[in-house]
Amino acid sequence: MSQDLDVARELAELRERVRRAPAPATDADFSALQKAIANLNANWYISATLPPPAPGAPLSWRAVYFVKRVTRRVMAEALNTIVQQQNAFNLQVARALTELAAQETRLAELEKRLAALEPKRDA
Repeated sequence: MSQDLDVARELAELRERVRRAPAPATDADFSALQKAIANLNANWYISATLPPPAPGAPLSWRAVYFVKRVTRRVMAEALNTIVQQQNAFNLQVARALTELAAQETRLAELEKRLAALEPKRDA
């Protein structure tokens, strides 16, 4: 009986915390820069390897798949250095743009504070 009351109390507290929590941000809440940065952060990594061929292919295609697999491995080894360099660059660009957006947010906050102080200074 006491355990049921504890569970009910915990659920009530949890529901109250959920009600007080801020609503999740929607796409309308983000600026164009923030949307671009979110997209960049989600897609900065690239891979030199390709997915394997589909299983259950016709037997006549085994030679074609073998050639494709060898080509993929050769290309992956040849391009691996370039892909790693590109990934490093993409990561640095993503970090820089994220920091730029944070600076923009801080600057907007400071401009608001300055605008609030200017009428007081003129008076």
